[in-house]
Amino acid sequence: MTKNIFITALAFFAITANAQSPSDKLWHLQPYSKTGNSGIGLEEAKELVKGKTPETVIVAIADAGVDIEHPDLKTMLWTNKDEIPDNGIDDDNNGYIDDVYGWNFCGETTFDNMELTREYARLNAKYELQIRHLTNVAEYNRYLELKEKYHKEHEEAKQTFGILELIMGGMEALEENHGEEMTIEEVQNHPPRNKKEQIAKNILLANAKRSKDPFDFKALKDEMQEGYDHYDFMYNYAYNANFDPREKKVGDDYANATETGYGNNKVYYGERFSNHGTHVAGIVAADASNDFGAEGICQSCEIMSIRNVPEGDERDKDVANAIRYAADNGAKIVNMSFGKGYAYRPEVVQDAIRYAESKGVLLIHAAGNSGQNNDESDNFPNDNNDAYNNWIEVGASNWEEKPAALAVFSNYGKQEVDLFAPGVAIYSTTPEGQYEAFDGTSMASPVVAGVAAFVWSYYPTLTAAQLKEILVNSAIPIKGRNRIPGSRRKKGVKKLSKTGGEVNLPAALILAELMLNK
Repeated sequence: MTKNIFITALAFFAITANAQSPSDKLWHLQPYSKTGNSGIGLEEAKELVKGKTPETVIVAIADAGVDIEHPDLKTMLWTNKDEIPDNGIDDDNNGYIDDVYGWNFCGETTFDNMELTREYARLNAKYELQIRHLTNVAEYNRYLELKEKYHKEHEEAKQTFGILELIMGGMEALEENHGEEMTIEEVQNHPPRNKKEQIAKNILLANAKRSKDPFDFKALKDEMQEGYDHYDFMYNYAYNANFDPREKKVGDDYANATETGYGNNKVYYGERFSNHGTHVAGIVAADASNDFGAEGICQSCEIMSIRNVPEGDERDKDVANAIRYAADNGAKIVNMSFGKGYAYRPEVVQDAIRYAESKGVLLIHAAGNSGQNNDESDNFPNDNNDAYNNWIEVGASNWEEKPAALAVFSNYGKQEVDLFAPGVAIYSTTPEGQYEAFDGTSMASPVVAGVAAFVWSYYPTLTAAQLKEILVNSAIPIKGRNRIPGSRRKKGVKKLSKTGGEVNLPAALILAELMLNK
């Protein structure tokens, strides 16, 4: 057995075995603190606006879909009052039939490629056998870079998936012999009949030795299953240049980047595929009036669900249409917890951002989870070098105190990231009435969206540009030297984002009051 198999398998177990948790599951709502569990200050903010009546703010969740029947979300949803449900007619003449809760630009797509794969496949068809008469040397050189990157990623996905296939096969064989309630002694005494059983046995024993928790075969198998499912997707779909679901699953003219009206009105695609979007929606506006579950930041908000993200990279055409749909149908804020390292038609998205800017819509975007410097590496979509005054780029902060105040995975950038927000162990809604804590700038972005919506609901005369200025200028500086995400080195956070600060709701409300009454 190779060392790499151990490393690959144990990596999936290590997070659970070594995970720590904040002292409060809703820590991101707690007051600002210098000593950990530093949240946005929701209760203090409520005191500041006591006696004031908020206006409703519509927040579009451009994501993977939202569970519209979730008990903590169904009372917080935007509904298109000009549309008669399920009559097959575009009653409001907005180009979308029966769009009661929003729209789905992915059609029936669940799995899709990474943009790297799509761009490689597109250029490979053009250049693989046609290099004698080059007319676009820059594009050809880009093709060569993409080709190298694609084959590397594809091979890594293939190898890891193969390893996990062996491990899962061995675990299933062990379960057939001993049942899912097997003991560690049964694992130790099991005589392996083949390589996959030997690998599974060794992995389980190694994990049991590392972990302080009682041996639980079912829990370990379930966690390994998550890894298997992920790399099944990576190998068979994400980095499969021969896979293209677009024509069959969506049916649009993909070459026509300005086309609208395609897709369908189904905004929820089940537990696996709409898990992310449902969690994001709850961070913004989960119902806080009941006595269970999560608590959204903005209770004067309505959630508009726009599905534009499959499992795989979002497509530029769908991102642009999501922004335009939100702007045309009353959303004041669009949360975009997605991103990718490559783009096919970035100019189409840029045009949509300008359109949203003209309509006074604020766009809030997650910076990404690669621990990379976005000043040096691409992350699409972006603000095109500060070209827009309605764009906020958000990195993730942690519940721990310095030097661990920033999430280890968060992207950063002195020029490209505006501020940080809580993005580790964020407890929120998940499909089918469930709740979970997730990590990611995907969670930090809706924290900022919720803060923005809260402020806007009490100060509705603010423009999108003014609200951005308020959120950025009221960010509380993260003091001291903190570890650079993805590194052991430390820096002042002022060198890792434009503000060096973390979003704060009471400070934003105070600044809004000063701005409008100076």
